[in-house]
Amino acid sequence: MTIWSGNSSDLMRCGVECAKEQYCVSLLYDKTTGSCKLFSVVFDSDESGNIDYWILNQESTRWESCQELASCSGITTDGEYWIYPTAINGRRTKIYCHNLASTPLHYVTLKYPNRFIQHDKLNLINGLECLSDFKGPLNSLDFSKVRIQIENMEVIGSDYTFASLNGSPYIQYGQALDCNGQALRHPCPHFGNATINVRETGLALDPTMVFGLVMGYSAEIRDFIRSDDGTKISFSCAGWCAKCGPTTGPIRFQRSKEFSMFLVFVKSFLFRC
Repeated sequence: MTIWSGNSSDLMRCGVECAKEQYCVSLLYDKTTGSCKLFSVVFDSDESGNIDYWILNQESTRWESCQELASCSGITTDGEYWIYPTAINGRRTKIYCHNLASTPLHYVTLKYPNRFIQHDKLNLINGLECLSDFKGPLNSLDFSKVRIQIENMEVIGSDYTFASLNGSPYIQYGQALDCNGQALRHPCPHFGNATINVRETGLALDPTMVFGLVMGYSAEIRDFIRSDDGTKISFSCAGWCAKCGPTTGPIRFQRSKEFSMFLVFVKSFLFRC
């Protein structure tokens, strides 16, 4: 809800400016300068439902990348920052800036499990297809953060800086691999599966991306599900062997339609290049 304050014939003009800001909740017209001061608020909710609010300084510098943040402000502390990538029309996005003191890299902090499983021939029993059991544990990847190329919001799936590796998987973020048996054989259990989940990051998956069979013999992608809001994709992979994942190029993020962006911390800086 927008709260109007002040008393001026130009209040309507300020109201129009406030309406253009996604998180603007109030404004104040300055008669002396004839200017509008807008107040934007974002909030963070914890597991107990408690809500904390942060007022964002509208005049704070809008950095387009972590490199720009570091070079313009002199900040060298890794952490979560508001970045305004040109690839999503300069919309405010929470990005984890890594290696700010040297070569800044961009990551998205994931709120929910993002897991990718590789069942290869090392997991087979006596090298036979379609057994109901397998030699564990399976090779897997669990990502807490995923690296992106800020210029185009493409995922760099082979970066495992913030991934927990079980075994020696050679798949990437967004892929699954299965070698338990040919897809046409029934019954034949398959163990390779993938879960991509960017809910509550302020981002969604590009809806034009196509997922399917990347490589494999007698193979196919199965149980493919894409959430209506575009924040989650899951699927399984079946083959002898089969690798499944995006077939139209790297995974790409775009701005989601979620209203709330969950914030670890927000800082307003007045640095300029």
